[in-house]
Amino acid sequence: MVTCTGGSTHRRSRIGRILLAWVLAGGLSGCGDQVQTPSRQQLAAFTAAGSVEPAVDMARIEQAKLYTGPYRVVAGDVLEFTMPALLRAITAAEVQAAQAQTREEQPYICRVSPQGTITLPAVGELAVAGRSLAQIEEQVIDAYHRYVVLRPSVFVRVLEYRTSKAYIAGAVTKPGVYQLKADQRTLVSLLTEAGGIAETGAAAVRIVRAPAPAVEPNGLQAPTVKLVRSATEPLILLPIVGKNIPFRDLALEEGDTVVVEHIRVPLFSVLGLVARPGNFEYPPTAEYTLAQAIAYAGGLDPIADPHYVTIYRQGKDGALVRIVLRLIEKGRFTEALATPIRPGDVVAVEHTPRTRTNTAINNLLRINAGVFISGNDLWNNN
Repeated sequence: MVTCTGGSTHRRSRIGRILLAWVLAGGLSGCGDQVQTPSRQQLAAFTAAGSVEPAVDMARIEQAKLYTGPYRVVAGDVLEFTMPALLRAITAAEVQAAQAQTREEQPYICRVSPQGTITLPAVGELAVAGRSLAQIEEQVIDAYHRYVVLRPSVFVRVLEYRTSKAYIAGAVTKPGVYQLKADQRTLVSLLTEAGGIAETGAAAVRIVRAPAPAVEPNGLQAPTVKLVRSATEPLILLPIVGKNIPFRDLALEEGDTVVVEHIRVPLFSVLGLVARPGNFEYPPTAEYTLAQAIAYAGGLDPIADPHYVTIYRQGKDGALVRIVLRLIEKGRFTEALATPIRPGDVVAVEHTPRTRTNTAINNLLRINAGVFISGNDLWNNN
């Protein structure tokens, strides 16, 4: 008589596997996630934290704001006056020569002194620095009016502009040193001379003020000139609007250095129990939430079935701040998924005792064909 024992052996093997699962569940009951959620104070501290960013000093920007309008003469400019030759005559002989030769207007050329003055025949010194050409014409006419009966005709133009050096480097088409006249000594003019901001865009513009010269007496020898930078004056920082336009134009000073900073796209990281952990770009115009961050990483690990996530963030003082959020409660996603994620954040979906048990049970039982049981079946849905 032949006895068939194949069916009973299969049933005993299946029953043994089920009993093993129940033994594991009973031995590990009570482990749970063992995660403590944050207090209100911890949540407030985490929300207030953020990456350290350079401050924009609006007071410094206001001091360097650009004044628009007609060109105003500066020391070092060369002016050309077109006026009757009679106005240039000082001696009686010169007056007679001017009257006998011609009544045509003759040019008179002079340079604006470091003190901002010019010297005209018969009149003497006139302060012209900071004045427009129209104002200087009126000033000269008034000065000569007492010497002539009729109101003279005077025309003035800048024959040679005084130029100032400005340096520009970084994310521009043609970095280098440029000579700018007084009415071109602005940030936008310098950017234009340099061919504009590079196609890759820029993150910010830094303006480094040249140190101020300090003259120190040195006995009978020539005075010593030292460059002194005030430690209390920060650099001027301008954010970029879009990719190529600073949010306002500024007047530059002699020797300023303009650094156009390249764009460095910040990152956020997602680690742990997700499908594709890694670093992800955070564009300047984006506003990501925790749900989107996890989605970028391919979603949560379905085997471990994590219910909690930890977000690490650097505070303004450089200290690391962390917060633990519950993602799933009673089988449903929580409002924690709407938590804003900031550039530089690290989202860590870390193991808990429950997720480790889920993973261990799955690894143990998946080698046995025909057993359809997972770690999730061993826990209450909470």
